[in-house]
Amino acid sequence: MGIKEYLDNNLNKYYIGILNKNGFELTESDISGMGGIYRFKNSWLNFDIVNDRGIIETRISSLFSENFYDLDLINAFLSRRNKTELEKPKFGKSDLSKRLNLKQESELFENNLTELKTMFNELNYKQTESELNKIGNERAKLLFG
Repeated sequence: MGIKEYLDNNLNKYYIGILNKNGFELTESDISGMGGIYRFKNSWLNFDIVNDRGIIETRISSLFSENFYDLDLINAFLSRRNKTELEKPKFGKSDLSKRLNLKQESELFENNLTELKTMFNELNYKQTESELNKIGNERAKLLFG
C-alpha cells in the first residue's frame, strides 16, 4: 500500500465522518515522495492529517494562527486542565510520553470539539498557544533531554 492509499484509508476510517459532520472542507492536498498531507478547515478550526514515511499524525490550529499542534499534545493539555498538582515528568510515566493511536485521537477530537472551538477562537488562541508551547517544550526536554 502506498503513501496516498494508507493516508486515504486512515482518513476515511477515523476522521472523514467527523470532518463532514462539522463542516470541514478540504483546502489542500499534497502527496509527494515519502509523504502526504490533507488540509481541512471549517469556520472555526484548521485540521491536518499527515503521512510522513508511514507515520500518520493529526494536528489542529486556530484560523488566526499558522501554529499547528498534534493531538497528543492537545490530549496532555486537556488532561492537565483538570488536575491541580502535576507529578514531575518521567519517561514512560508522564502524559507527555504517551502516544494515542488514531482511534483514540479521533475520539479525543470528536469528544472535545466544543472545547477546541473555544480554545482556538480569536479571543483565546494566543493564551492556548502559549500553554501548548510550554507543554511542547516540556515534552521535548523529556523525550530528547
